[in-house]
Amino acid sequence: MTNTVKTTSTVCLFVFALATSALAQSRLVSAPAPAVSGPAYDLGVGYSYLKMSVPSVGHASLSGLDASGTVALSARWGATLDTSYLRASNILATTHQGYMLSVHGGPVFYPLEHGSSRLFIRGLAGAALVDGAVPINSTQYFHGWLLRPSFIVGGGIEHRLSNGLTMRVAGDYMRSSFYDAKTSVQAQNNLRATVSFVFRLKERQHKHAQLW
Repeated sequence: MTNTVKTTSTVCLFVFALATSALAQSRLVSAPAPAVSGPAYDLGVGYSYLKMSVPSVGHASLSGLDASGTVALSARWGATLDTSYLRASNILATTHQGYMLSVHGGPVFYPLEHGSSRLFIRGLAGAALVDGAVPINSTQYFHGWLLRPSFIVGGGIEHRLSNGLTMRVAGDYMRSSFYDAKTSVQAQNNLRATVSFVFRLKERQHKHAQLW
């Protein structure tokens, strides 16, 4: 009988300890979370159109895929990495295809935000690989490729479609390099337009801690 009473008492104490622990955990969970802040980041993919200047000849139109990733370091500032692959089946009636592969990175500034939309300005530096052709005369053309440093200056607007999806429209001036008809390396002044869907993988959070 004594053993039964001791066993029962032990079980009751064990159950009481479990219940107390569970209530304490419930109390901790129900309390507000501590302050949390950190960089947000997103990935974007879309269509890009480029009006590429060909030194001493004219312009060529290229189009293709653009992909980017952005880290928001604060409410106003961020850093982005942008890459694109654009091509044309015919460069300046030379019957030769051409393409541009570019990678750029740099800061992004958000000067204005209203409702679900915000403006951004960016300046990016990197490199561009240009493959193309330049007419020499009515029957001959020069073909080659060139990898040189490049930079982008531009901006645009972002509009939030849902909690995790945003549409981004951007316009940029891109400086790259290619050959002219005399095979000398010359600067290219290009204009680029891009429409992207941006998938936000993490949002910035600011929660105020409360003491209990």
